[in-house]
Amino acid sequence: MMPVRICKSNNDKLHDFLANAGNALQTFRYFNKRKLSVIENHLVTYLILDENETPVCYGHLERENEILWLGIAVIESQKGKGLGNQMMKYLLEFAKINNEKQITLSVDKTNSNAIKLYLKFGFTVFQELENIIIMKKQIE
Repeated sequence: MMPVRICKSNNDKLHDFLANAGNALQTFRYFNKRKLSVIENHLVTYLILDENETPVCYGHLERENEILWLGIAVIESQKGKGLGNQMMKYLLEFAKINNEKQITLSVDKTNSNAIKLYLKFGFTVFQELENIIIMKKQIE
């Protein structure tokens, strides 16, 4: 499945993703305090759609003050199917093509599957806070 790039004109699919994400939104709280229009500031926003054109995985890269942040979420019913791996590859490739040097992310300490994914792709722990871990990766 190839990702679909999301922008202001087609963000209805993003609404669909959030409506169907289920428990995934307990650990992916990015949109809790942000309007969907925030994607206009992203370097890239992707959704992976299933065979029915239903969004099943979300990913973005966003620059905030000199830091490039990565966010990924997979809807609850689709976890464990490799979608996070796929999205990570797309985001890392975008970063590499655009000559980015480093990516940062935050992850809940209790989200062991996400932590395993990030470690697999070469992210390392930068800082541990009370409930979250900040991880970084150098882009080669």
